[in-house]
Amino acid sequence: MADLEALIRVRRHAVEQKQKFLAELYKQADELEGQKEAMIKTLAEERKKVDEMGVEALGYFGHYSEAVRGRVEDIDEAMAKLNNRIEHAREDMRDAFADLKKVEITQERREAEDDKELKKKENDLMDEIALEGYRRAQEEG
Repeated sequence: MADLEALIRVRRHAVEQKQKFLAELYKQADELEGQKEAMIKTLAEERKKVDEMGVEALGYFGHYSEAVRGRVEDIDEAMAKLNNRIEHAREDMRDAFADLKKVEITQERREAEDDKELKKKENDLMDEIALEGYRRAQEEG
């Protein structure tokens, strides 16, 4: 039976690459979430400052507020796309891992079968040696 170690290494490498790619996607998602939270926090802080300054600053704050809300919406759209990519990458990684496990299990079964055959050959050889010894003892005795 063929040794599958090379195929296992290739599949394991593929799983590792998919894990790295997925980790990068999660990192991007965290960065986007951080940007969104920072914008919302800054907007709240600016709102407090405008409240302290009075009515004159409200005209400027409206434009700023709309711009921040627009950027937050853009981030939400980017997050939705990124979450879709993350889900596809997770599914791809699961499939690659399942393929790896199938090959590993096949290799383990082959090795177990080889061990079984080797033990049978050893037992047959020992039985033959024992029978030969018994036959010689019978011939001499």
